[in-house]
Amino acid sequence: MLHRIQYENDETAFEEFYREHVFRLFQFAFAFVRNKELSEEIVNDVFLKFWQHRSRIDQIDNISVYLYVAVKNTAANYLRRKGLDEPELTAHHFYLSPDPEQLLVTEELRRTIQYSIDRLPPRCKLIFKLVKEDGLSCAEVASILDISYKTVTTQLTIALKKLSEHLQPSLGERRIKA
Repeated sequence: MLHRIQYENDETAFEEFYREHVFRLFQFAFAFVRNKELSEEIVNDVFLKFWQHRSRIDQIDNISVYLYVAVKNTAANYLRRKGLDEPELTAHHFYLSPDPEQLLVTEELRRTIQYSIDRLPPRCKLIFKLVKEDGLSCAEVASILDISYKTVTTQLTIALKKLSEHLQPSLGERRIKA
């Protein structure tokens, strides 16, 4: 798909690429600016620049990290221009992706899981979301958030421990997987 975008100027491939990434990037932007319209604008600006500079796509080592960092930097630039400090990051809209095992989880347990995730400290919640929902590696998250790998793994461990403690009565013998 990236090849088609870069070398064939394929707008259909670009639209498909956009649809694959827009929701996660919107959530990430929202963690910074906490404004729906501004988050959409930030993400669309990033994709516009991506399209305008598509001839350099092959120079990007990791496209996901590139997009997340671009969103983070665009949001930070906006906040600086407005004279605002970067807020404590908070993750929103955590969704469990359905797989056969998860489809068997009751609605009550799903709400309990969501409630437990929402109770995590902001940075812990954001890191958990980026790793567990968005599928990024700990190294990618460290690069995106400009923090150490050790901080990411520590925060992820804290999140999993807190979730395990809170969910243990509901899960019985099951364990939360890292």
